Amino acid sequence: MLICSSRWRRGLCQRLGGVPRRAGERPCLWVHGASVGEAVLAKGFVAAWRQAHPDWDVAISAFTPTGIEVAKRSFSDLPVFFWPLDLSFCCGRSLGRIRPAAVVLIEMEVWPGFVAAAAARGIPVAVVNGRITERSAGRYDRVPFVRRTFAKIARFCAQEEQYAWRAREIGFPADRVMTTGNMKFDGLPEAPSEETKAALAAKLGIAAGAAVLVGGSTHDPEEKLLLGAFEELRAAHPGLRLVLVPRHPERAADVVRAAAEAGHETVRKTDIDQGVAPPPDAVVVVDTVGDLRTLWGLATVAYVGGSLTPRGGQNIMEPAAMGKPVVFGPNMENFREARELLVGAQGCRQVPDAAGLLAALRELFENAEAARVMGAKAQEALRDKAGATAKNLAEVWSVVQGRGRG
Repeated sequence: MLICSSRWRRGLCQRLGGVPRRAGERPCLWVHGASVGEAVLAKGFVAAWRQAHPDWDVAISAFTPTGIEVAKRSFSDLPVFFWPLDLSFCCGRSLGRIRPAAVVLIEMEVWPGFVAAAAARGIPVAVVNGRITERSAGRYDRVPFVRRTFAKIARFCAQEEQYAWRAREIGFPADRVMTTGNMKFDGLPEAPSEETKAALAAKLGIAAGAAVLVGGSTHDPEEKLLLGAFEELRAAHPGLRLVLVPRHPERAADVVRAAAEAGHETVRKTDIDQGVAPPPDAVVVVDTVGDLRTLWGLATVAYVGGSLTPRGGQNIMEPAAMGKPVVFGPNMENFREARELLVGAQGCRQVPDAAGLLAALRELFENAEAARVMGAKAQEALRDKAGATAKNLAEVWSVVQGRGRG
């Protein structure tokens, strides 16, 4: 059974509805993000909501343990808890303890049992930053009761018109679906100060001024591809350093093993955090959650993973927003809009395969001016796309106030 797995045993009491009971009578907004990416997105939305509505409480939930960890760091002064199992008792118990005036789901996460329990209590549920892939739309369309669930959603605020169209096609009421943009274009990180970068580099054992290749959100076999490219590049750039940040920290042991088999010394970030001095020229393997944003700031060139393997890609916007030249592979279905934006602005380099990866990295490390111009173009393109958070905020407030059919 699902609840017998370690993934489900973590926080089982809360998953069964035993979430912290909210005190007081202030209105409350419940914001849910499934995992790390959604929890990061929620940060900007929640900050904007609290600024606009300081008389409201906010409660935060996540589905995965890593999502909970990130949410607790982001919302240290708010209640953070596990999303309930999609059973009427669990959902009803959670709703009864939190007593939200409305629920906001980041990107999708529309669970039939929860939506039904909320509807029975008159609690509107809105989706913001909504995203529906072609594959998921096909799955939803084959399940008859899903349309009844979607019909209960008060708002579906889509990242782009294609997702809005799919939402209408699979059963979301057309008059409750609108395109508000992608919140990932809001609140993107600025490049850290030179002092911050210098302190982080020193901690990781990276010499001042050294060229750094950061491979972030990587999946197997991308670390091996980067290690191979790194070996080739070091012949022309002896001081080059490599920082690998696997998407799933539990894979760190495999990444360390791969680096050792390729003849590289390695050091884990958890060991550095515990006081271990990093060996000179070691490959740094980051086995912690939530550090990638800061680590992008060290990059001379950034490679974003999940893209040379059929994973649909990872977030290319964070390093691009810092003005870093970004390289990624052909599989970017999950970030299609960002890919099209940055490719169109000549603010990135998309490569077809491992050979293309090496060629692109070599060019960017050898031509600093071309790398700088690429990063600057990416920054400008991203700034022009900001504003989705404010639009989503207005739509959720409209739902709370009972305007429109939602």
